[in-house]
Amino acid sequence: MECTKSVTVQCPYCGALNEEIIDCSVEPPEEYVEDCEICCSPMLIIVESINEEVPVVNVHRENE
Repeated sequence: MECTKSVTVQCPYCGALNEEIIDCSVEPPEEYVEDCEICCSPMLIIVESINEEVPVVNVHRENE
């Protein structure tokens, strides 16, 4: 069964809010790069854990 959750993350470059869809069926930790919808800068998205079906997500600049 596929499980996805929507989370709002803040771009570490421009501060814009972006909606990310997290695949809850993937075992954390999971890391991937997604471009900001506003400034197109690469954000490193890290899904740390999924507690009670709520993803714990951290966002960093890709080069940090």
